[in-house]
Amino acid sequence: MKILGINASPRNDGNVLIALETALKEAADGGAETKIVSTNKLNIRPCQGDNYCKEHDAQCALQDDMQAIYDDIKEADSIVIGTPIYFSDFTAQAKIIMDRMYAFFMSEKYQKEFGNKTVSFITSNGVAPAESFKPSLDLQMGNFVMLGFNQGEILSLSDNNVPGAIKEKDDQLAQVKEFGKNLLN
Repeated sequence: MKILGINASPRNDGNVLIALETALKEAADGGAETKIVSTNKLNIRPCQGDNYCKEHDAQCALQDDMQAIYDDIKEADSIVIGTPIYFSDFTAQAKIIMDRMYAFFMSEKYQKEFGNKTVSFITSNGVAPAESFKPSLDLQMGNFVMLGFNQGEILSLSDNNVPGAIKEKDDQLAQVKEFGKNLLN
């Protein structure tokens, strides 16, 4: 099993990356092949809405770092999006990935292929209760389901505004480890 982690946090030492690394280590310890891609410093341009992808078998006209992420998604059995919650939603780094997935929208070929893949989320936020973000996370998950992916787990971790705060939270680290084990199912 191949699991792709997409780190959409702008922080190099952020709680999301710590959680993503912890979860994928659990999955790797269970036999999975894992990879984490951090998006913040990649050159990923916004979707241009030109519909080039609709005329070219889901190939995007933009030749940027998203091309490698497309390849990673195609190779993975499971994808984990790791993102902090900013202003009640995914970060811009996560949203641009979601927008660029438009290349696969209405592609019968990829809906079938993605039907064998699962998407899960790990999110972290500063102070609000995780329930506050449920509508936004459900919307983002719905976008992946619309593309054909199977819905995985959504893990929301609260009260993590300080970088590295999760390292001192045994309860959250236990949740993250369980999340990582569940990726193997």
